[in-house]
Amino acid sequence: MALSRELLKRLNSDDYPLPKRLKLAETAFYAEDLPLVRKEDLLLEWLCKICPTNEHSWKTLNNCLRSVYINITASMKQCLIDMLIQALNSNMENIYEDILKSCSLVLTNISMRQYFINKPKILGLLIKTLLNNISKHYSDLMQEDFNELSEPCKLSPLENDTVIDILESLMQIYKQMILTKDELRSIFIQDILYLVCSLVDHTNMDNTNRLGVAVYKCIQRLLLGKNRSVQTKETEESNQSMLSDLFCILSKHVETSSLRCNLLTYQFIFRSIIGTYKSDPILLDVFFRNLINSSGKYKWEILDSFLKLLNDIIFNFDNTVEGITLTEYFQNLINNILTHDNMISAHYGILIQLSYINPVLIENNISDILNKILIKEQTVYHTNLLIAILHASTKLRREQKFISQLLTSLKQQTTIKKTYKEDTTFFLDEFRIKLMKTISNFTSSQTITTIRTLVYYLNTDCAELLQSNTSCKNILLLKVTVELLTILFEGMQVFEYTRTLSAHEKFVNGLDEIGNALSLLINKALCLNHNKTVIIILLSAVQSLSEIQSMFKYYILKDPVTKKLPFPILDDPWQQLIQRITNFGEDNCKNIMNKLILYRLKIEISNKPIKLHGLIDGLEYSWSTILKHDTTMLSLLHDKEISKVTYLLLVDITSSEKNFHDWLHILDKEYLQENRRFIMYLLSHIFIQIGQSFSLPITEHISAKLLMENEYNNKLLEILQILKEQISQEHWLQMTNTISLKIELYLEIFLHLPTMYFSSNVKILIFLVVYSISRKYETNDKVSGLCNMIFSDLLEKAGIDVFQYIEPKILVNQLSQNKVFSKACEFSLRNVKTYATLKSFVKVCDQHKEIMCIILECMDAVRSKLDTEQKVIFRKAEKKLAKAILKILPEDINSDFDVRCLTAVLKVKFQTGKITDPLKQLTEVTLRNIFAITENSSKTNSKLLQQGILLSIIVLQHRKMFEIHTIIKNLWFVMLKHPYKNLIELLLVSNELKEFYELLKLLQDQTINSLIQKNETEWTNLFVVWSSIMKTDMNVKRNKMRLNVINNLFQTVLRLDVPTAYWSGLLHLSHDIISAKHLLIPDITIDLITLISLKSLDEANISSCEDVLAICRTLIKVKTDLIIDRLPNLLLLYRHTVNIIVHASKNITDKFDEHRFRCFALDVTKFTSMLVKLKKDMIRLGPYVIADLLQLIVEGTIPSYVKMAIHESLCQLISICDQHGLAFLSRTLPTSLQEVFKVQLNTFKKFYKYSGKI
Repeated sequence: MALSRELLKRLNSDDYPLPKRLKLAETAFYAEDLPLVRKEDLLLEWLCKICPTNEHSWKTLNNCLRSVYINITASMKQCLIDMLIQALNSNMENIYEDILKSCSLVLTNISMRQYFINKPKILGLLIKTLLNNISKHYSDLMQEDFNELSEPCKLSPLENDTVIDILESLMQIYKQMILTKDELRSIFIQDILYLVCSLVDHTNMDNTNRLGVAVYKCIQRLLLGKNRSVQTKETEESNQSMLSDLFCILSKHVETSSLRCNLLTYQFIFRSIIGTYKSDPILLDVFFRNLINSSGKYKWEILDSFLKLLNDIIFNFDNTVEGITLTEYFQNLINNILTHDNMISAHYGILIQLSYINPVLIENNISDILNKILIKEQTVYHTNLLIAILHASTKLRREQKFISQLLTSLKQQTTIKKTYKEDTTFFLDEFRIKLMKTISNFTSSQTITTIRTLVYYLNTDCAELLQSNTSCKNILLLKVTVELLTILFEGMQVFEYTRTLSAHEKFVNGLDEIGNALSLLINKALCLNHNKTVIIILLSAVQSLSEIQSMFKYYILKDPVTKKLPFPILDDPWQQLIQRITNFGEDNCKNIMNKLILYRLKIEISNKPIKLHGLIDGLEYSWSTILKHDTTMLSLLHDKEISKVTYLLLVDITSSEKNFHDWLHILDKEYLQENRRFIMYLLSHIFIQIGQSFSLPITEHISAKLLMENEYNNKLLEILQILKEQISQEHWLQMTNTISLKIELYLEIFLHLPTMYFSSNVKILIFLVVYSISRKYETNDKVSGLCNMIFSDLLEKAGIDVFQYIEPKILVNQLSQNKVFSKACEFSLRNVKTYATLKSFVKVCDQHKEIMCIILECMDAVRSKLDTEQKVIFRKAEKKLAKAILKILPEDINSDFDVRCLTAVLKVKFQTGKITDPLKQLTEVTLRNIFAITENSSKTNSKLLQQGILLSIIVLQHRKMFEIHTIIKNLWFVMLKHPYKNLIELLLVSNELKEFYELLKLLQDQTINSLIQKNETEWTNLFVVWSSIMKTDMNVKRNKMRLNVINNLFQTVLRLDVPTAYWSGLLHLSHDIISAKHLLIPDITIDLITLISLKSLDEANISSCEDVLAICRTLIKVKTDLIIDRLPNLLLLYRHTVNIIVHASKNITDKFDEHRFRCFALDVTKFTSMLVKLKKDMIRLGPYVIADLLQLIVEGTIPSYVKMAIHESLCQLISICDQHGLAFLSRTLPTSLQEVFKVQLNTFKKFYKYSGKI
């Protein structure tokens, strides 16, 4: 006792600084040889007193609480809890994280858990206070009320881990309780459930959300009583009784908590119920209804969220609860929704989900729903509900009746509501697309029925609307009928209605009736005042009918005499329409009328030039309509009219930026790109405009006819010669920016023309004109960039010899400024036949090191394509250029371009075999300067390093001529950081055995170090080196050496924590080892590769499957003898991979993922077929693999292509099983899988088993 008093006296003494006293307390707490009675109680009591007044003491308290088990009295435990609750309720901004750690340590401590077993109220109070504090802290941090549904909760890592610790501790304490379980469960529902659900990030509910998983498990354990043992019927009934008070508490919370809290809580509970009772639709139904009935004022929002969770859940709609079937329950909800005057988004969502879950539920309410929503504002919910009703009608085989119901409901509603938007379409694009897709699957009888329905409404209700000027004010029914008619024409499969004579005649009669109905409506409209909306609606209907009639002519039966389909508008009404639209019509009316005029011209005169004088406001008004909607008319226009269209296009396309981008999109269309006459006229107008801007009068003589003539047109050659003279004499005065804006647009248009189809002379003409532009705008970066892009397009295929039209001395000076010209230079050099031309090159570029180097590189690039005589004169020129470059090169080379020049010179010298000592010394010194020491090589300029690597490759190819032994080691250090495969292969050949071993050890050490330090870039680079080492053929000693080091590497990696992204390098290396030719692989290496593959599947999951399957296939194909004895290990890899693929395929979200899993499915099928070839060894193991695959095939929501791959694999495996194996499966499979196996076996016998018959 005296020692305790002395310790307390020192701890409470102000003579010592507080940090020193805290350190004393912590030391004493963990001192094992300190003879104090109730030492932990004494020290924790002192800390509990000092912590509320001093923020530094919390860290000491946490250090003391880290002990797994603390032997303290119950009163001390309660004191500690009271202190924590008091701290949580006070202002704790500076010690927030320390208190979270303290609470987490208290709840995870074994001794404290034992205390909480008999004190559930105290446990609940601590957890409730802590969760309240975390929620408040997050709201204050976000500076907003944390109630928005769309706002996810993003807790800090510490907060997230603390809440997870709370839940895991709660489950452990609940598991150990005997008498107080119900009390803790009630506290959890009342005080904890809502708080913890509101802290979860609801936007991410997969297994990566650790907090969400913890909440899910906690609800299953505390509310549903689920544990790891197998549940019996009795335990399920007891679990059901455990929920008797849950719904009562939930209904009370609904009245006091926000929508967000209620929605998240109900969703978590329902997810847990689904996970627990998914296979029991009766219990699932009971819980579902009870939850909905308890949801009070938020019933619709919660019901909407529940229905979205029923992805692969199968309900028993005939199940009865309290005398009401589930079907009746849902129908009562639908009727309730329809009684609301204003439907909210949740109402729409419920109706949408029910339409997809079970169309029968809304079958009797479709008309009522349409009456409710048709005239409402067009929103996403509105459109999605229409699509859902269409889906339900299709499933009920009443799709053609849907259109009739739509029009009937619309007719009823238009008599009540008189207003709507006339300037927009009634149906949104999403619904139109779905309806067209549905119509495309119509039978001929369904299509005829739909046509007759639309004809009926056109002849009756629509005609009634056009009786007088008053009645035609509300024409919504006419508008919707015409929209449906247009959708019908766009979606129907015309070819299907021409196969039989009866269907053909009915379809023709239907089109004729539509034409008569439209003719009647147009005549009525002409008797009234001009109404632009009515005219546009009717003309659009006529246009759609005309298009379908034209299409119908292509599929018309030749044998019978078919009824001719006339144009719907007679001559007199046609002329009246033209006159009225000319006088009163607006742009929309004129545009659609001109479309019809063009259509009539096209069908009356075919393949002959036509006259366009009948167009309203002439060609100047309708040229854009032709290009946008009817490009086939271009082939029927005169040359003069084509020229006018392209001129008007060029004027409009350069008038504004918006017009420019809109027209470029249209210009890229296939028909315009392939219309040679149109392109050439447009090109000629561009040349003329450029000539006017640049004072190039010669371009005014360029016409479309000239451009379209053959290659040997003398006039075009004369123009090229004149341009050549102008370019050679031009002094290139820079142009102003005002002109450059227009020039930029013309150059952009050049980029969108199909230059690859132009003749060589036209390409040269474009090249010379653009070259002139580039010289005049050398200081304008944008113009220069566009010119370079055009040069690249023109030079994409060799064929332009620019030396014929641009003097070499002019072009050579451009080489250093424009990389594009080097390609033109290469092609022109191939045509050089005399030394005089090359001599001019050498003379022009004398003293210009950069130009000489580029010319040498061009000569090297074309050398393989030269004949013998050309090679002689080229060699002479190369020698002179190399000699001239050497004279200019400095003695101390330290720039990347100087290294590039040295590399070009060495290539020439190696051909002649004349390497002088000064050149050798210069090369060796240069390499030493670049790769002097490892530390500096990482800081070297990247361009200099790249050129140094290229120089090293040349030197190593002729390493016998140089003394580079000291450089090779530094090169290896560079390769480990910046791997270059071509150089690595040469370095491996250059290394001695001892140096090779040292390299392997260094490589192993750096690989492990990069893994420990999590340096992904270095890890990736090192595995490029490893791959090169494995792909290089080596002798026996080196093979043994590299395999030993790799085995050590694999063994070390298996003991370390490997991040997900790092596994691909290991798997690729494993594949390279197995694929290596002439390599005897020891057993241990195969076993290590298997272990690496298994561990990668456990940690990297789906991202490793492709590589693991590749390893498995290669093992069977290349190392069959090694894998036979390890077939169980290989099958373990196979089953593990397939299992991962099947489960991951449930979460496919986009087309990229779909393609990826289709490839996986194909890989699985391929590997199974390879396994089957090992029939002798697989016959014993096959049944076990089949059992595993059967378990996977019953998974609920896997894609069809994955399921088909498993079916295919099963059939292949069944084919190698004998009768004993099949009988073994029939006896030992679980009852749930025996029926699946029988179906699979019958499928095999019916479709796969070879019967000997063809």
